[in-house]
Amino acid sequence: NSCCFCLTLRTGTILIGVGNYTLYLCMFTWYLTSSSIDTGGLRDGLDITSLDISIFSIFCIQILVNILLLVGAVKRIPSHTIPWLCANAVSMMIAMVFIGITILFGTTKLNLNYSEYVTSLTIMGMVTGINLFCWIVVFTFRKNLIIEAHLDRFPSGSDELSSVYSQCPSSLMLNPPPPSYYEIEGYKECKPPPEDSPPEYEEA
Repeated sequence: NSCCFCLTLRTGTILIGVGNYTLYLCMFTWYLTSSSIDTGGLRDGLDITSLDISIFSIFCIQILVNILLLVGAVKRIPSHTIPWLCANAVSMMIAMVFIGITILFGTTKLNLNYSEYVTSLTIMGMVTGINLFCWIVVFTFRKNLIIEAHLDRFPSGSDELSSVYSQCPSSLMLNPPPPSYYEIEGYKECKPPPEDSPPEYEEA
C-alpha cells in the first residue's frame, strides 16, 4: 500500500501523472522546435504527413490520459485511471516487441554495432521497467479505491449484525429448545417405590 516505501499510492500516482504529463509535453515541444530532426512535413512549413499525424495523435492521447489520471488521483475516481492503464499497457507491449526485434536482428538486419546494440537494449529495458513499475502502482491504487468504495457502500457483516443487535436486542433472543416428548404427553418419570431401610443391629 505504499509507493517506493516512502509515499502513499495516491501521492505516487499524482507524481506519475505529473511526471508523464511534463515529459510528453516537453518531447512534443522538442519535436516541433528542434532543428536536429529532419523529417519534413509540418515542421518545415510543408504539408502535413502521416508521421506528423501519428506523432501528434500519440502525444495528444498521452497528455489526455495523464490529465485524467491526475483528476482521478486527486478526486479518488477509479474509472479515470482506466485510460492511462490501457494506453501504457499498449506502449509496454510495443516496447517489448521492439526489444525482441532488436535482440534478434540488431546486429544483422538493423546494422547496429556492439555499442549501439547494448545501448539501445539498455535504454528500452530501463524505460519498459520504469513504465511497468508505474503501471503496477496505478493499478494497485485503482484496486484500493474500488475496495474502499465497496466497503463504504456495503459495510461488513459484523458491523451490520452489531448494529441490528443494538437496535432490537429483544427480537434477536435465541428461541428456547422444543419441549420433549414426555412433557407434551404428560408423562412423568416412573420411579420404583422406596424400600424400607434394614433393621438396626439391636432390634435384630
